[in-house]
Amino acid sequence: MFWEKGSKRVVYVKIAFDVDNVLADTMSRWCTKATEYLSSPIIKKDIKSHKIVGSVPLPPRIIFRLLDQVWYEWEDLPPIESDLTEKIGILRDNDFVICIATSRPLRSIQYVKQWLDKLEICYDEFYSLGPYKLKANTTIDALVDDAPDQIRRFVHTGRIGFLYKQPWNKKAKIRKAIVIDSLDDILKYYKLTKRYQ
Repeated sequence: MFWEKGSKRVVYVKIAFDVDNVLADTMSRWCTKATEYLSSPIIKKDIKSHKIVGSVPLPPRIIFRLLDQVWYEWEDLPPIESDLTEKIGILRDNDFVICIATSRPLRSIQYVKQWLDKLEICYDEFYSLGPYKLKANTTIDALVDDAPDQIRRFVHTGRIGFLYKQPWNKKAKIRKAIVIDSLDDILKYYKLTKRYQ
């Protein structure tokens, strides 16, 4: 995609970021709550799926209630990377269009937006998709997500999918997906492959 910047034609990439476990460290906070609830230690490495269900001896109802509590306490929720705001800002300065694409239920969207505002994360578009809509059905060019199923469907459409490495997706094998350890890897990828000028 292109836009005119003065007399210069600029390539831009419309990139979407998932929120849970890509921007916000929700799983660490959830594990703390699950540990208190079960009176038994639960850590991120115990989680086998980004959906959590089946990873711990808790019914789905309790799992999702604890996740809601994490977002009700959004003011205490840490970012996944300590310099997250700066990294998103660098991408914007390099003409990336920043989108937020979350599958969070509607009841917690206000907390997600407040959290983004608190961290001063600037974004251009916000997609509130809920738990049933696919991110592959959006008009974005690239997706950063920790959910293997979302990335798999996204790259199947011929677009670029960055799988943000987490304990629950380290064994995922997704053809054409780019596995990243940090948001820094995104700009490195575009410069290395000359997909971005």
